[in-house]
Amino acid sequence: MTNNHYGGAAYQTDDERFEKEQLRRKKTALVDRFLVLNQNDLPDDKIPMLRENMLHCSLNKLGDIQRLTCRRVDNMQFISFMLGWSGIDRMLLGEIGIGLLKLCTFGCFGLLMVYDWLAMPHKTRYYNYIEVMSVMDYDDYEKHS
Repeated sequence: MTNNHYGGAAYQTDDERFEKEQLRRKKTALVDRFLVLNQNDLPDDKIPMLRENMLHCSLNKLGDIQRLTCRRVDNMQFISFMLGWSGIDRMLLGEIGIGLLKLCTFGCFGLLMVYDWLAMPHKTRYYNYIEVMSVMDYDDYEKHS
């Protein structure tokens, strides 16, 4: 940014506008790629908000988000169906206490296991959403105009 001779108002040169546009395009491509690859594993109602927040992240944070490994809904459903009695499905989603409860009670005598078969897609998508949001730190957002 440079100052003009009339009142000191700042304006952008063509090079600055070009660099800013290139950065915006690069960020948009990274964000859209991540969301397309993980759209089935994130909550549908949170994707527009995630996209908007991700576009305001620094390139370093976007790189961290790209390296995230989202839990796949179909894999988690399979694990829940095959090993739900053991609590491994809940432990993979960070719910260690409930996972141990399921392990000690064989899925709460089957009741919690059946519930998890039905709720696993929602729980997995929400877990992935929380993981992405935890990488985005509001202190690291770039100032945008």
